[in-house]
Amino acid sequence: MFLNSYNENLYIKCLDRLTQGLSKIESILKAIDTDNNFREIDSVIDIYINIFNQEELKEHLKCDIERIYKPLYIGNPPLHTKGNSYWHINIEIVSGELKWLDIIYEFQISRLLKLYKRTFSRIDNFFISLSSEQIRKYQLIISKIKIETDVYLKFVDHREIINKRKKLEDNKLAKIPFGGLFYITHIKNIESILELAILSHNLAHSKGLVSEDISNKEVNERRNRIVASLDGNIHDFAPLYFNPRNPMLYYLCKNRDKKDLILLKINPHILLVDNVAFSDGNAAIKTTHFYNNIDDFNNLNWEVINDEYWAQHYDGKRIRCSEVLVRDEIPLYYITDIYVYNQDPLNRILTLFPNHLGINTDIQPKLYF
Repeated sequence: MFLNSYNENLYIKCLDRLTQGLSKIESILKAIDTDNNFREIDSVIDIYINIFNQEELKEHLKCDIERIYKPLYIGNPPLHTKGNSYWHINIEIVSGELKWLDIIYEFQISRLLKLYKRTFSRIDNFFISLSSEQIRKYQLIISKIKIETDVYLKFVDHREIINKRKKLEDNKLAKIPFGGLFYITHIKNIESILELAILSHNLAHSKGLVSEDISNKEVNERRNRIVASLDGNIHDFAPLYFNPRNPMLYYLCKNRDKKDLILLKINPHILLVDNVAFSDGNAAIKTTHFYNNIDDFNNLNWEVINDEYWAQHYDGKRIRCSEVLVRDEIPLYYITDIYVYNQDPLNRILTLFPNHLGINTDIQPKLYF
């Protein structure tokens, strides 16, 4: 496993470098064709060498270029000339991490390297061309790469914008266990979340996006009420927990398969966004209070929220489920991590490419019961 390389988008970065390099090669070949200056064709070799010597590529890809004698001249080889030899290139993935990523990405880099080799063959025979079927195939590969790269760059921009916004004060941030807020869901719901966002109960159900509802029906009915201080129904808000190790997750771990339970970690600075509230306990219980001002942060019982066990505290079960409520939806760029119980759900989530959205994925069994 090379999860860090996946989360850091090593594959996307390599794809981006390779597509840029291929575009440069094609541009030079087109210029040679236009000017009929075929004496410059060997300069393409230097371009290949420069591309594969880039820092992002050289430790993961190997590119060897040499002149090979034609069969007639092998026995008594003279100096290499265009008449007695030809250029040969070998390009391969050499790092274990890129080989692993290539499988997840359905061998996009492997296919791109074949196009590099095919293009290189034009050095010895400039008039070699791709068939229309080959052109279409490679256009589809490059088009897909561009879409993935654009998505990645878009979410990099979103997260940079968040980093420039107002942040929680350090003394408030230090109160929050695990350094973020948490949303608990079923693995069957992850695909729609990664396509759209984390939606409120009402929005998700009205759009038919809940593939598997893990909520307690009786508790959910108690949440279906208008709260004056929220200026709306609790179900109009997406709920997050300060501490995911709470009575709800305990119940789910004891009554469901843990590998189907997914924890999404949310940037805690979402507390400073408009239409966000927080509570001093489970929102389903009518004795719970709701707050809209971050200055009321100390009204929460942080001892119970942070303690290893809640049962030893008076009213601990309610308090441990203190929530953050975000009206309508939580945009994807506020999700920082996806945590799973073991390897099985991780394998399922990797192919959805949350890393393109800037979301890290990791196995964290200690968060579960």
